[in-house]
Amino acid sequence: MEPADNKSYIRETIEKPRMPFWKKLLITVFLAVIFGAVAACAFVFGKGLLDRLTTPTETEPQESVIFPPDQPDTQAADTKEEPSGEEVSTTEEALTEAPSESSDTAESSEEDAAAALESLVQEMIDARQPGLPDIAQLYRAAADLVSETNRSFAAVSIMRKETDAFGVEYDYQETTFGVVIAVTSREILILTPYAESILADGSVSVRFTNREVAAAYLKATDKTSGLAMLAVQARGLSEEARQFIQPVTLGNSFGCSMGQPVIAMGAPAGSAGSLRYGMLTYVQDDVAMTDNVCRILHTDMTEAPASCGFLINLSGALIGWYDESLAENGFITAVGVSDMKNYLQNLSNGLSTAYLGITGQTLTGSLKEQLGVEESGVYLLSCADEGPAMIAGLMSGDIITQVSGEPVASMAQLKALLGDINIEQTVKISVLRRSAGGYQPLEYEVYLERR
Repeated sequence: MEPADNKSYIRETIEKPRMPFWKKLLITVFLAVIFGAVAACAFVFGKGLLDRLTTPTETEPQESVIFPPDQPDTQAADTKEEPSGEEVSTTEEALTEAPSESSDTAESSEEDAAAALESLVQEMIDARQPGLPDIAQLYRAAADLVSETNRSFAAVSIMRKETDAFGVEYDYQETTFGVVIAVTSREILILTPYAESILADGSVSVRFTNREVAAAYLKATDKTSGLAMLAVQARGLSEEARQFIQPVTLGNSFGCSMGQPVIAMGAPAGSAGSLRYGMLTYVQDDVAMTDNVCRILHTDMTEAPASCGFLINLSGALIGWYDESLAENGFITAVGVSDMKNYLQNLSNGLSTAYLGITGQTLTGSLKEQLGVEESGVYLLSCADEGPAMIAGLMSGDIITQVSGEPVASMAQLKALLGDINIEQTVKISVLRRSAGGYQPLEYEVYLERR
């Protein structure tokens, strides 16, 4: 008998018939078509869903932000401006929404902090001999006001791609600050200093002072002032954040006066989130700036490299914005907010203002007599390099008398006309130019750019 392990077996190999190559190719093509169709549908519908979640839709009611202009003869000083109900003009649906109880509480607490600080300052002035406890109490009251005002501020981070000397790409983050300028039912609008290339190339996020972080997108820019408007979708924030965030009150800088205490917020020390206390040392009216005349607020606070931010009065209202380019003699100098409200309104609504690129002054009676002219107009002090006015042929010393057939009698009127003109269009500007035989009328076609 043979051992079990020596048993012989019958081994068979069964081969399956191979699928023809053309069938494999056909199946592969068929599956590729199906996969491509599914991917295309996912992209189209997914992108549409993402767009609806992250950006406003055409079917949603449009809201307009309105900042009523201030009158130069209005004395506002440090009095709190009550919301007029017109600062944010919305659709009828939004207007019927009742204000939340927490919002009323927030406004009340800010008013209480401002009133307490103002009362304390007055008591110290009346006493004439403040001691250290009084000074400590004063700073505590100021800190309380800053804490309330901080609800309107946010840190802005821009993440962008950079390339080192070896061609290796890396992420670079730059941090600045912003102030909540308006809140609508759809958006939180944040005003911030900007470098156009940085904001255009990078992804932007905002960190509010309650520590909530949200993605932001660029709504509009003003290259002349160096300001930009960012927006955050309100529905992307938690309910707690929506109740916490408060828009800053826009003050009336026409009521500012020398000796008035102010707080510099933003980045007065060069770092985002820093602050300084000081006062106004000088208020300068009708300073010629690009396409505008402004009230300039001088302070006793020293400026630092890369300093920029906003001036707040003792009521917590924003009265001016500053950056290092405005600094004079090493001190923080700010542009009054009342002269900028029309630009801020356009930025808030995603609009741009027409840019002419001139600095000028209104022809007063004495200036007319000095120049030997009788007509009213705007005397050109200078034209910005490569600006629309210079490119068209306007020169310093010219007198603008008309824009598109409308008479121009002052810089304020010229500013208003530019605000009403659609950007990126050609307008006719009439000027008087001095020659050997006196002033001669000339007309130029000027292509207005975005401010």
